Amino acid sequence: MKNIIQSTVFITMIILSFGTTSCNDMYKGCKNMPDQIIGTGEIIHNAIVWYSTFDNYNEPKEGQIITSDSLNIFNLVVSFDNRATFIPIDFSKYTVLGKYADGGCRVVFDRNVTKNIEKKKYTYTITVIECGTCKELELSMNWVLIPKIEDDFSVDFLVNYKKN
Repeated sequence: MKNIIQSTVFITMIILSFGTTSCNDMYKGCKNMPDQIIGTGEIIHNAIVWYSTFDNYNEPKEGQIITSDSLNIFNLVVSFDNRATFIPIDFSKYTVLGKYADGGCRVVFDRNVTKNIEKKKYTYTITVIECGTCKELELSMNWVLIPKIEDDFSVDFLVNYKKN
């Protein structure tokens, strides 16, 4: 009986030890992860685009180009003061781009919008930087505000994945 109790205690300690090690290891190597990146290139850096309502909302998988109030079916608003106030987007000055992306465990979304005048094209590139081994899912529509795009320009959306 004594051997059974000792064996049970020993096995329990091994299981608990393994569980603790696994939890500690899931973020192993994530100390050098960059902070969340608001955006570079054409992105208006102090703008935070957000939903004013969530009614019947599903994040579309395809890229979104919102250039007018009539296309703003997601009821997006913008803050220029770090979320202190949100205001309607002035589509005579701005365009909103959005592209769904997701990643596992600890995630940073690096957003960049470049403009190619010769090709009359914008390219919105999202680099999903992932770290860790946990099964958490982080997702984002990656809404960004840029200066009003020209009527004859197109937008390409790219999503890249990188392990840190």
